[in-house]
Amino acid sequence: MSSRAPFGHTTPSRARRIATLAALLASSLTLRAQAQPTYTGLDGRRFGVVYDVPETRDVRLLANVPYWKDATHALTCDVYLPPKLARGQKLPVVVFLNAIGDQTGNSLKDWGIYRTWARLIATQGMIGVSMQADSVDAQQSMRRLLTFLASEQAPAGVDGQRVGVYAASANVSGANQLLFGADPPRTVRAAVLYYGNPPSDSLRRDLPVLFVVAASDAPRMGAPLDSLWRRVIAAGAPWTLEFAAGQPHAFDAFADNDDARRIVQRTIAFWRSQLLPVPQPTWARAEEREILHALYANDLRRAAELLGPYIEKHPNDLEALRSYARVLNELRRFPEAMAALERAYRADSTNLPLTAQYGSALVQSRRYAEGARVLERAIANGWSTSLAYGQLGFAELSLGRHEAAVRHYEKAFEIGIPPGRTTRGVAAYNLACGYARLSRKDDALRMLETAVNEGGGREMATDPDLESLRAEPRFQALAARAPR
Repeated sequence: MSSRAPFGHTTPSRARRIATLAALLASSLTLRAQAQPTYTGLDGRRFGVVYDVPETRDVRLLANVPYWKDATHALTCDVYLPPKLARGQKLPVVVFLNAIGDQTGNSLKDWGIYRTWARLIATQGMIGVSMQADSVDAQQSMRRLLTFLASEQAPAGVDGQRVGVYAASANVSGANQLLFGADPPRTVRAAVLYYGNPPSDSLRRDLPVLFVVAASDAPRMGAPLDSLWRRVIAAGAPWTLEFAAGQPHAFDAFADNDDARRIVQRTIAFWRSQLLPVPQPTWARAEEREILHALYANDLRRAAELLGPYIEKHPNDLEALRSYARVLNELRRFPEAMAALERAYRADSTNLPLTAQYGSALVQSRRYAEGARVLERAIANGWSTSLAYGQLGFAELSLGRHEAAVRHYEKAFEIGIPPGRTTRGVAAYNLACGYARLSRKDDALRMLETAVNEGGGREMATDPDLESLRAEPRFQALAARAPR
């Protein structure tokens, strides 16, 4: 962040201390309009958020509420309350973090952006809070404010256990330290980080984050931004990443256009979705939906746990039996998987997907003759996939039926085998073995080259099926390239 950044300081000094605690307490407990500093001209502090609604005129302000004090000093916050806060009602809070501290005569909570954002939040079913912070220890200031909001001394209506936070620009680095460093505050349930640097600490799986990058900032952010999405996926962190196309740094204050306002809308929706109760469904829980959840999440153990009892209650559900067999097979519980498939196949041997799956399972179980018969039946009835032809070719190769194996592997390639070592690489290698057994050397070497290019062929140097090729220079060159 450069020294001209509008929403942060890079050289903080000691915050101005309040002259008398008594005067501060008196002013903070009065519900009144806030006296604002005068900002003029190109001073970015004069501008508020570019999004407004009529209800902001009726928001109530508790100004300069002390959230921490000792014998001689205090730090305060401004609390923006909804126009119609019912007695006893408690609402979540969005805190506009001051992670860099205040300079003398320059409190962030008085800036236009922090006043208007917090006021806007108070029209959205939440309470907005902006804060002073000690420039010597802003981290401690933020922790003290969060502790205050969760205490009995917090203003009426504040639910300090449901807190969202906003940090922008230079404040993002300090917010990252608070949220992702040691002992993060657990009352914070959602974080919005605007046009700042990604955290260097480990990401959290328990904190939803909306991270917005301004287009003007992206070129300078470099490797940390480039790697952020990969880090999010690796951590399984609930992040939403948004690129603010065409927007400048501090777009929520300076970009007076509808695209910027839409980003503000989405930001409010993010806080609301994380902090306000989610409407509960009117329907009863469906066991089938829970099973599909586990299957589509690829949570194999959970899917197996759910499918076993479900099948006992629905013994004729072929789709459930097929799914159970697939899950058990991937869990390497092969006898149980085969039992489920055989049970399904006995129930309906006319089901083509089931027939093909059963035939493949038989081949994988080295029951080659049975598997070949079942796969031939599926193909004859219209099940034309590269996997079915490849599995049939492998069964025939294992049974010594080399001409049939080659014919069916060629058909699999004609249909299209996905690239990869365990797909096209394996199929090409097996077809090369078939060609070699039929003394079709050129075809065998051609398919071996495909196998090696796909990352396969590691056993070619010792495979007896390829004995007739060992003296060929092309074979020796391919063997040298094959993975070890």
